[in-house]
Amino acid sequence: VEKAGDVIPKVVEVLTHLRTDKEKKFKMPEKCPECGTKIERSGKLVAHICPNKNCPAKNERYLEHFVSVLDIYELGPKILRRFKDEGLITDAADIFTLKKEDIAMLERFGEKSAENIVAEIKMKRRVPLSKFLWALGILHVGEETARDLATHFGTLEKLIFSARTTLAEIDSIENIGPAVSKSLANFFQDKNNLHFIEKLKKNGVEIEKESKKAGGKWKGMTFVLTGTLAGMSREIAKEKILNHGGKVSGSVSAHTTYVVAGEEPGSKLTKAQKLGVKVLSEKDFLKML
Repeated sequence: VEKAGDVIPKVVEVLTHLRTDKEKKFKMPEKCPECGTKIERSGKLVAHICPNKNCPAKNERYLEHFVSVLDIYELGPKILRRFKDEGLITDAADIFTLKKEDIAMLERFGEKSAENIVAEIKMKRRVPLSKFLWALGILHVGEETARDLATHFGTLEKLIFSARTTLAEIDSIENIGPAVSKSLANFFQDKNNLHFIEKLKKNGVEIEKESKKAGGKWKGMTFVLTGTLAGMSREIAKEKILNHGGKVSGSVSAHTTYVVAGEEPGSKLTKAQKLGVKVLSEKDFLKML
């Protein structure tokens, strides 16, 4: 396994000569190891999933995803698990009701750490619509799709109305296909999800309207980032591209304008060269900025 870009590992080769003949053939479990529900393989998805919406393991991972997207750094997986075990929270909405006194009374939590946690949660109550949609964990709606939806609709209410009535407007958005539209319809037609959103609002979460970016010098251009940038993080590079009117994609295609290649670029660079897409070094990218 080798590092491909910033995060993603890449399997380069299977080292069969290192096998000892004592290995056990892996068999996919028929039931969820956590809650015992029968495992399903949905449609064309490669992943086998537990369909139980109340599965403890799924709820735990969802909590981790939610606070990670909202950049609530003080709440790591262990702390979230502890809060849940102690009965302080049952879902992500409960995080916004935590008080200093609730946390400080727990063993190994002092006043200062409790203060820091509550202060950071308070700072993250205002959430841009794109981040909020990403944090909801809707199937097929990752960071880029959430941003496209937020830019198009502007408010959560407009998106929900479209998802619950007609999908034509959602289907018309560039880079969004039927799978995303169907997933949005399923999510927003579920009353439990709507109640969860209302609970978040009731507990103080404010969803900021998304304004359409004015045209900038990179309007109509699509960038793909690969490898590690020395002068800035990928997130900062993305923000700079978006602020100049450009778009950021996770994959290279014939429609890609530039691939920005940092150190140790992955397969995206090879694909860009194969398609004849212009490749920028970090130095070239900074000059354009």
